[in-house]
Amino acid sequence: MGRAAVHDITRSGSTVLLLEPDLEAAGKVARRYAGSRATVVRADVRKPAQLARQLSARGAAVLVNCAPYTFNLDAMEAALIARCHYLDLGGLFHTTRLQLTQDAEFRRHELLAVLGIGSAPGIVNVLARAAADPMKRVRAIRIYNGGADYTRYRAPLAFGFAPATVIEELTQPPIVFTRGRFRAAKPLEGGEAVRFELGPQRVHLSLHSEVATLPLSYRARGLRECFFKIAYDPVLVDRLKLLIDLGLADKRPGPRGVAPRDVLLDCLKRLPPPPDFVDDRDCLAVVVEGEDAKGPVSVRYDLTAHPQRRPPLSAVARDTGFPAAIVARMILDGTIPERGVRPPERCVPVGPFLAALAERGLVPTRTETRPAASRVIRQRDAD
Repeated sequence: MGRAAVHDITRSGSTVLLLEPDLEAAGKVARRYAGSRATVVRADVRKPAQLARQLSARGAAVLVNCAPYTFNLDAMEAALIARCHYLDLGGLFHTTRLQLTQDAEFRRHELLAVLGIGSAPGIVNVLARAAADPMKRVRAIRIYNGGADYTRYRAPLAFGFAPATVIEELTQPPIVFTRGRFRAAKPLEGGEAVRFELGPQRVHLSLHSEVATLPLSYRARGLRECFFKIAYDPVLVDRLKLLIDLGLADKRPGPRGVAPRDVLLDCLKRLPPPPDFVDDRDCLAVVVEGEDAKGPVSVRYDLTAHPQRRPPLSAVARDTGFPAAIVARMILDGTIPERGVRPPERCVPVGPFLAALAERGLVPTRTETRPAASRVIRQRDAD
């Protein structure tokens, strides 16, 4: 995701400061995805004051946090100290809710923090806004994530993003908004078959950031239901579930002071790396039900991301990293004037954002369904 953000920001002529503990790895990313427009600096996000000094010394205007969500609060603190805007890729509900409490501080310093501006959360939040804003009443917002990976991996397990986050999504109780209230469900509960542009897939509930903000954003419109469901590779789920059932996802230290989860994550780091080109697809679907001036209506948006070869970026990297780069640029050029801590649906303008996605080959399809008719519209920018 960080590679995609770096590539997208620098190809427009902007410069990037890569902050990473692994200088060798960051250097390779800089050379391949940014050319001469990136500077690499060793940094530790767990030390916000030190990170803030590094940001200030380089005159950073926006901090784009592509690290795992467990570092969000530290990165956000560093941005606030350095007086620069902030973006991240999501906080798995609970972290996002904690981040929202920093709204007054960011507003006081005339800064903006956009929480979860990747694919899901991110693109799906803006698509939900595109569907919901024209409605008088919004009854339900349902978000689905599917996809496929045709890559041949040498490793027995392959991850589209941080393994620790995948494990959290499979083990932590997902939060859903139902009958106007938040409640906890069981991991992998709520299975249903959903048809994506690639075909039907089975999805399940998962802990995600969209559900932390959309019910708050559309509470005044009468929202009663909101959830996020994802279709993980069944083979990945089965293999991880075996490890989880064996207790290897347990965060509690064992008799020798070592948590099984730490051992598992260390083993996963030692797996063979993925090939240079990952041949995957990432499918997003957002369904919003409500009422507009014509009566009851259901609006569905679908978007399928594809990988690119030069420079190599997976589909998941493109539709997660590009939105962060787009919004960073929107903040700097004044397209987004809001300040404070905001989710995407409360600050990202639909038309310019979808137009920017379309320029990158990420084009949503809109399906509007009414009791007596259905129509499909291909759109490249917002109404």
